[in-house]
Amino acid sequence: MTESDVALFRGVEAAYSARLTALELPDRADEWRRFASGLALTSVYGLALGARSGGTSLLRHALGAPAALLAVSALAVPALFVVLALIDAPVTLPKTLSATARASASTGLLLAGLAPASALLVVTIDSDQVASVVTRLTLILAGTLGGLPLLSGIYEEVRRAPTGTRLKSVLLLCGFALFAGALSARIWSALLPILGGA
Repeated sequence: MTESDVALFRGVEAAYSARLTALELPDRADEWRRFASGLALTSVYGLALGARSGGTSLLRHALGAPAALLAVSALAVPALFVVLALIDAPVTLPKTLSATARASASTGLLLAGLAPASALLVVTIDSDQVASVVTRLTLILAGTLGGLPLLSGIYEEVRRAPTGTRLKSVLLLCGFALFAGALSARIWSALLPILGGA
């Protein structure tokens, strides 16, 4: 492989990452593809976790890891949108969908980037408890950093609202962040065998 091939590969990789995390894409189909890419990249992390046990554990982890992203996007974000609309916050559905897709892609990129190191750790660590703690810390990190684009995207819309509405919106966003974290933790604990799930 020549230096120009490596440079071309790095350029394509950088363009793909930039497109996944761009503020807004011109087409709604692109937003859905970005969301699906985030789920697929999170599955890569799940495969890395499944390497500890192998066999069907690979599939269970690959399906369980993106389940939390899917649940937050399908259950928590629509509820947040409705509550924000009830308090007359200036939120729009397209921007909310865009922020959700960007958060999914950001979380997926982060987890896929951590997948090789996580695979190495979960395979080489003898203690199940330590492997579980490492996994939990990684998921907390990815969920926190990956959720920031969603919160900031929605806040960008509500920051032009009157002061009272803006304050209520910020409180709702804080509550949403806590709820999304608790929902994700519950789903991952129930579905990922490395965390003691089914």
